[in-house]
Amino acid sequence: MGMGPLPQVNIMPTGGINIENMHQWFERGCVAIGVGGDLLAPAQNGDYAKVSELAREYIDKLAEIRNGA
Repeated sequence: MGMGPLPQVNIMPTGGINIENMHQWFERGCVAIGVGGDLLAPAQNGDYAKVSELAREYIDKLAEIRNGA
């Protein structure tokens, strides 16, 4: 993961991002991330409460990353 030859471009990666690796993307300069499969997987079984729980975990993790924790 890196910014390659275009460090001035704002990047928002998608695909393969999860709560365990999302910090790596921000550390390398990404301004946002797209999370789909990991976040929405429980919805396939109708577990929308789990989707809400995971969304809260992502929000909390993002706050940690932004605060340098």
